[in-house]
Amino acid sequence: MADLVKRQHFVPRTYLKHFAVAKGQESLISVLPSNEETVDKIFESNIKNIAVERNLYTLPGETVEQKMAVEKFYSDEFEQHYNAIYNILVDPTKNKISQAERDLIISTVVTMYYRTTKWINASRGLMNRVFDQIFLLCQQTGKDYFKFEGEKISIAGRTLEEFTKEYNDQRQPGMILTQLEVALKLIPLRLKNDAIMVVKLDEENGDEFITSDNPVIASNLSEQRFMPFDPKNTLKLPLDNKHMLMLIPEGIAGQEDLIFRRTTKSAFSTMDKLVGNFEQMNNSEQFIFGSNTALKSYLKTKKETEDPIQEEDKKLESMADFLKRIDELKK
Repeated sequence: MADLVKRQHFVPRTYLKHFAVAKGQESLISVLPSNEETVDKIFESNIKNIAVERNLYTLPGETVEQKMAVEKFYSDEFEQHYNAIYNILVDPTKNKISQAERDLIISTVVTMYYRTTKWINASRGLMNRVFDQIFLLCQQTGKDYFKFEGEKISIAGRTLEEFTKEYNDQRQPGMILTQLEVALKLIPLRLKNDAIMVVKLDEENGDEFITSDNPVIASNLSEQRFMPFDPKNTLKLPLDNKHMLMLIPEGIAGQEDLIFRRTTKSAFSTMDKLVGNFEQMNNSEQFIFGSNTALKSYLKTKKETEDPIQEEDKKLESMADFLKRIDELKK
């Protein structure tokens, strides 16, 4: 019989522990709020207390099994296998994988992309703005009701906050199931085309990746308008402080069983770190995570991380000058 779990992680602890430090029975990780820019705002937390929300995946139902169906699905199908695929991906001697291993790697990344709170919070935010305007209009016209999707809805005796929360709470199970459905439809498309690449940072110069509460990055430089559900997007996921997994939708036929590996050295390692960490900060909702050293390094080079992306478009600074500035900051 399944247990009723109320505190549900939208970034799996099996993933976060590879950025954490074990202290006794605890796995501790350094945390920085995304809106903070000073080292004194960094704090340490047990991974069981981050990237978690009460009843996020809980469904309506009469039994525990019904209520925990989505939570159990993520746990049984992906989380319990994560350490196995992590060990495969960071093993430099492992260059060939089975079809089952390939399926698990790609499906894990895709479901991690869709299971975070980003999509739900975007929908919540949209409805907050919609109902804010509706309540304002009702106030201006003296009405205590409005019509929504053809239905007359009363707001008599209810505040905007109460009404919006109730509406979003009722919609949440449907949104959770929709996110899972989208992920499951996308997985077969990614399996057809994706090449699997692991990038490793230089061991000697101290570069470290960070991660966040929304760790899978989707990007597509070939499209004028970015579409989050496009199977041609590149997906990136930092695996630990030294490894970045990339799913690149340009696989070569006959090489689906390969893991492509690249180790970056010196200035190129620093560049990969800066770009990867900027993407994590930019993609995060509330927090970024990593080692204390990695977060301090990010803050130290934060301006340098952001500026080259803007300056690349403007062609105001050469790569050599930029890397020289980074080297000076590291001293």
